[in-house]
Amino acid sequence: MGVRLTVKRRAEAGGAEKPQVVTLSEDTITLGRDDQCDVVLAQPAVSRSHARISRDGTLFFVEDLGSSFGTLLNGSKLKKNEKQLLRNGDTIAIAQFDVVFDRIADVTESNAGNTMFVSRNLVKDVMKGLGTSGEQPYFRVMNGPREGHRIEVADAQEYVFGRDDTADIVLNDDLVSRRHARVRRDWSGTHVEDLGSRNGIKVNKQRTKKATLKDRDEVEIGGVKLLYLDPSEVRETPVLLPSESQESEEGTVSVAEEQQQDEPAAEEPPAEEPAAEDPPPEEPAAEEPPAEEPAAEAQGEESPVDEPLLDDPSNTTEDPPEGRAKLIDFSNKQTVIALGAVGLFVLVAVLLVVLVFVA
Repeated sequence: MGVRLTVKRRAEAGGAEKPQVVTLSEDTITLGRDDQCDVVLAQPAVSRSHARISRDGTLFFVEDLGSSFGTLLNGSKLKKNEKQLLRNGDTIAIAQFDVVFDRIADVTESNAGNTMFVSRNLVKDVMKGLGTSGEQPYFRVMNGPREGHRIEVADAQEYVFGRDDTADIVLNDDLVSRRHARVRRDWSGTHVEDLGSRNGIKVNKQRTKKATLKDRDEVEIGGVKLLYLDPSEVRETPVLLPSESQESEEGTVSVAEEQQQDEPAAEEPPAEEPAAEDPPPEEPAAEEPPAEEPAAEAQGEESPVDEPLLDDPSNTTEDPPEGRAKLIDFSNKQTVIALGAVGLFVLVAVLLVVLVFVA
């Protein structure tokens, strides 16, 4: 099992540089400015041996090696020579470099194209944590002189953690009380409880009196950090790297992403069919007044209100029905002028008749 590190450098003038992807399978990976490091980060703010990624079984941890400017994990500063668990997608910040961590699956070159082989390897990796091998939950010491030691927690057992020699688990730390905390495992899970200690206990950096632990919870007893690991719980699956033909300029693209990108293109032709069928139903309505169709096209969409006048029954271009008088179209200017002239003539004639009778 290996890891994939995506190294991105933040540009000072804005705009990040193109990321570089490094795939490594070593149990220990060093990051720093020295050419002997596995991942060389060429910048003065980076120490010669700045940080280290180490493997413990199927787990990977990162630690700062006493660098001058420190190391950040997901925005939180790491304490020197203290390990932190890495999960897929975690970001390790070193100076202006962001290193994204991903755990990748074991795929040999001879079986790289065999999907069935890859799937079985992924299932095996996940099933390692289902308790089929009879492995018990345990605490892994993350700092101090006992760093890396395992403290197994058996079923139906109770353990007292403290500084006193009578404690079940002796932690030689000044911040640990003589009888500091109790850990008990029963049918409902693993429970931790504070025994009235001076400095208390923390679970995932939150102070508490009692808590039920889950896989990968971090417990602090005084100045000692313990990582609780339960193999019976399903853990995250490793990343499956695509073949070289599926890689793009900016990184790798999975088969699932390629299918999602092709789906909209496949749906475009059916979306265009209704648009092609809409014009035919409108053609019969446009054929009713063929003589005035060019005028409607000249007006365009700017005067849609005038278009219904072409089909108005009161239009003078159509013959009136039998038995009805023909109506006068006052919208025609020539008709209005003619009516005005006739009216004026009638008015003058009336005036002349009146003057004749008066005289």
